Amino acid sequence: MLKKIFTAILLISIFYSPAFAETLPYKEFIFKPGELLSSHAPAIVELPNGDLFTVWYAATRSSPKAVLWGSRKPIGSVKWSTPYIVHQASDSSTKNPVLFLDRNKKLWLIWAEEKRVFKLVKDTIRVKTSMDFGNTWDMARNLGKLTWFLPKNRPICLKDGAIVLPIYTDLCTSSAVAISKDDGLTWQGPEYMFFLFGIQPTIIQRADSSLFALMRTGMWPRLAWQAISRDGGYHWGDWKLSDVKNPGTALEMLKLKNGHVVLVSNDAKKDRAGITIALSYDDGKTWPVRKMIQYEAGSVSTYPSVLQDKNGLIHVVYSHVGRTTIAHFVTDEKWIEGK
Repeated sequence: MLKKIFTAILLISIFYSPAFAETLPYKEFIFKPGELLSSHAPAIVELPNGDLFTVWYAATRSSPKAVLWGSRKPIGSVKWSTPYIVHQASDSSTKNPVLFLDRNKKLWLIWAEEKRVFKLVKDTIRVKTSMDFGNTWDMARNLGKLTWFLPKNRPICLKDGAIVLPIYTDLCTSSAVAISKDDGLTWQGPEYMFFLFGIQPTIIQRADSSLFALMRTGMWPRLAWQAISRDGGYHWGDWKLSDVKNPGTALEMLKLKNGHVVLVSNDAKKDRAGITIALSYDDGKTWPVRKMIQYEAGSVSTYPSVLQDKNGLIHVVYSHVGRTTIAHFVTDEKWIEGK
C-alpha cells in the first residue's frame, strides 16, 4: 500500500511540474490572436497556490473604452482560462494594470483611469485588493492623491517593509514614486524622480539598500535614463544615460532570488519588433548577457513584464505583434546565459 501511495505521489509531482508541461524555453499565447481588440500592457503574478494570474487592457466588442481583462493558468495546467473582465469603469477607459502580492498575501490590482479634460488626458491611479487571490475584490478607489499619474511597473517591497510604486505623468514627461509605510493604507507622493526626459520607471533595491531606476525615453540618443535614491525613494539623483537601448517603449527589471537582475525590453534604438531579456550580476550597473526571446521583422511587440516563480523559472508576458494577443514566454537563467 505504501509503495502504491509513493508511486502515485511521484507521478503527480512529475506530471504537474512546469518542466513536464513544456520544454524550456517555451512561448504560448494567453488567448487566440485576434480574439480581443488591441490587447496591451500585461502584468503577471504567481499566486501562493502556484497558479499564474495575468491582466491586461483591451476594448470590448460593444465599446471603444478599454477594460481590464484577466486569465489564470492553474498549477499543473497547460492552458490559460478564457479571458474575462476583471474591472470595467462606467465612464472612463482603463489602462496599464499592475499586479502585486504584498507580504500579507494580499493581491493588489493597480491601474489608471483616463478621462478627457478639454484636450488633455486626465489619468488617475486606482486600486482594488483581494484576500482570496482575485476571486473577489473590494471596492475600487483612488490610490493616494495621484491625479495626472499612471502606473506601469510593479511596486517593490523594501527591506524595511515600505512599498515603493513607480509612477509617471505624461503631462510633463516625468517619473516619480508613491511610497507607503503602512502596507498600503496610506501613500506619500508623488516623490519626483526625474523631470521632462523619462517615464514608466522600473525599480530594484540594490545590495547596499539604495534604489536603482531605469526609465523609458524616446529622445536622442535613445538610451534609457537611470537614477538612484539613497533614502528609500524620497530623493533621487545620479541621473545619467544608461547603456540600455530604448526606442521609446516600456521596460521592466526584476531582482532574482540569487541577487542577479533581469531586464526585459525592446533592446534597440528604433526597432520594436524584438523582445530581449538581459542579465546583470552587479545590480544593474552592467548588462553583459542579452538574449532575444521574440523577433518578427516588421512587427511590433512591446510592454513586457517579468516574474520569477517559486521554482526559479522566469516568466515574461508582453503585447504580441500589433497587440493581437498577449504572449507568455518561460525560461530559466541557465538558458539566458547559454548554458
